[in-house]
Amino acid sequence: MNYFEIEYQLEPLLPAREVLIAELAELGFESFVETEVGVKAYINEASFNDQLLEGLMMAEIPDMKFNVTKTLIPDRNWNAEWEKNFDPIIVNDQCLIKAPFHKDLPTFEFEILIEPKMSFGTGHHETTHLIIEKMLKMNFDGSKVLDMGCGTGVLAILAEMKGAGPIDAIDIDEWAFENTVENLERNNCSQIQVLLGGAEAIPADTFYDIILANINRNILTNDMVHYAKHMKRGSQILFSGFYTSDIPELETVAHSLGLKRQNENSRGEWCMLHYELA
Repeated sequence: MNYFEIEYQLEPLLPAREVLIAELAELGFESFVETEVGVKAYINEASFNDQLLEGLMMAEIPDMKFNVTKTLIPDRNWNAEWEKNFDPIIVNDQCLIKAPFHKDLPTFEFEILIEPKMSFGTGHHETTHLIIEKMLKMNFDGSKVLDMGCGTGVLAILAEMKGAGPIDAIDIDEWAFENTVENLERNNCSQIQVLLGGAEAIPADTFYDIILANINRNILTNDMVHYAKHMKRGSQILFSGFYTSDIPELETVAHSLGLKRQNENSRGEWCMLHYELA
């Protein structure tokens, strides 16, 4: 499958980059690489047309200047592209996320081997980083876990490393589904079941101790009711994939479902919310 790389050079860089990534994600772009001057966004050739890039809110930021270039990348070149752009990630001096081509790195308590390909969720983006930070502080021993919008599978893998199981990892994107399966093999995981689909793919009559949902505001507000149906008293859920300005809308939905906010955290304009079912 061929992919288009859309590269944006932005001035000023922030908050334009965060706004742009959020908008492009909702338009079907599948992965992003942040650069020193902007971002590279990737979408499969069949899903792209030039009209997708028209009318983006990012362009309305005062004094905004930007340049856009479009490159068609054949599928056979994709791994080389990631090798050029994917740096290892260290979270809280506890968790290392690396690719097979990263060598001679220090050791950490949790080391996750990821071949990201086209999938979102390597740990580079603020939202994935926020959830990993929170997970490192939580007790997962014996917990039944759901990872919604699993992307590369990195959150599900970390949950298993922290003692969780069984774990369901679900993504609506076939590429993410396949990438997660591959990454589970790389990390010798045995407690994770990968499912293709959206909220409807959550196994019936299954209740989770912990749910991880790093998606986007629209999907979270629409599907939160489905997540709540698979929680029990004391179950916890971590939300990310949205801006701090989205908190009131998400809070209204969460409150209506009996979810009580425990805490929150943010990186730049991005936010993570932690709830418990009362």
